[in-house]
Amino acid sequence: FPVTILLFAVPVLVTNLGLSDDARFLLRERALNAYRVNNVNLKPWSRSTRESLVNQEPVFKDLFASVICVAETAFSVRVASITGRELVQFDGDFVPPHVGPSMLSAIYWIDAAAEPKHACGDHNGSLVLQSPVGPFGTKVLPTEERVRFIDPMPDRLLVFPSHLVHFGHVYHAPTPSVEVHFEMEIA
Repeated sequence: FPVTILLFAVPVLVTNLGLSDDARFLLRERALNAYRVNNVNLKPWSRSTRESLVNQEPVFKDLFASVICVAETAFSVRVASITGRELVQFDGDFVPPHVGPSMLSAIYWIDAAAEPKHACGDHNGSLVLQSPVGPFGTKVLPTEERVRFIDPMPDRLLVFPSHLVHFGHVYHAPTPSVEVHFEMEIA
């Protein structure tokens, strides 16, 4: 008898961590300081070191632990290692399309002020996750999505498989988007 199966379903988690404004303010200031030290070219993709932010700024230790806990629970895995790096986008910056080198990726928005208006075609600062169909699929069923926009919001955490192509639309806001991007290997 015929059976319909869901093939290539990709789990993605979007949640808030519940950090207080004061905690995020401290993380924001420390991330901006790290950005000034690590990113002499002042572009989101040009960090000069692969060193994890938690090794430079121990104040991020609790954030890293929270991301691990959420990822392990949501994906039923054990995180063997985690690396996180600050990413700061100022007005006019963007993040080019890429895939991560690890099993899981995560983005935590410490602060962001972009206000996308998707219905008007304005995807200001949104992160885009692209379907695994990628560049080879030219047609999709009405129930399939080609891309999914994840809007930047303070305290938002996104966890997803690193093989998904992802990129950030041009960011336009008077204050920067301050983020931590994570790479996690699983045991």
